[in-house]
Amino acid sequence: MTKLIDIVQQDIFAFLDSNEELLFNERDFQMHLATWLRKSANDYDDVDVEYYVPKIELPNYVWDSELRLDIVVKKDGEYCPVELKYKTKKVERQISRFDEILDDKVVVMKNQGAQDLGMYDFWKDVRRIELVRNRFAKVKGGLAIFVTNDALYTKASRPESNNYLLNMNEGKHSVIKHWQNENSACAKMKSYKSFDVEKEYFINWHHRNVDNIPFHYCVVNV
Repeated sequence: MTKLIDIVQQDIFAFLDSNEELLFNERDFQMHLATWLRKSANDYDDVDVEYYVPKIELPNYVWDSELRLDIVVKKDGEYCPVELKYKTKKVERQISRFDEILDDKVVVMKNQGAQDLGMYDFWKDVRRIELVRNRFAKVKGGLAIFVTNDALYTKASRPESNNYLLNMNEGKHSVIKHWQNENSACAKMKSYKSFDVEKEYFINWHHRNVDNIPFHYCVVNV
């Protein structure tokens, strides 16, 4: 019997491989993907967004912020949480509104930068899915998704870089998700505490163009 996590992963790959629209931001990505999943031929029992889990329910949850899972898919009494990250470089385009092509270009994707924090946020998603899976019997696993048009995320930083242990380059990654300089500004921010994940995860990058913009995406099964 195919696991729910594998079914959801197949649907997510189908969305990422077929989407031809430049999505403005992470919330836009979240809404488009949730709609796709709701219309899936797999006929899920429910597809919820911003699924709130009180952090007090999660032992070893080290962050001050509450947890709202981006998407949670339910089928046959089992749940699959999906966390999303959508990190962008600036792209300008003419857009259509109400069936009219507007004259001036607009910024459809902002230049976010701060790749070190973006990498941290991805591994934080992985860890949060681990904690949810460990706490709730009906969660057998989840998926951490990362989509970007910034190729820097696919490359390894230098070994002396503060975020070296947070790299997202192709291949296997250490369980240690610490800043190398624990006295750095990043390490001292409450939102970016060092932590460990439960196992070594493998990142495999996929690549495709959307509206002539190169995109890179990976899906990690937690």
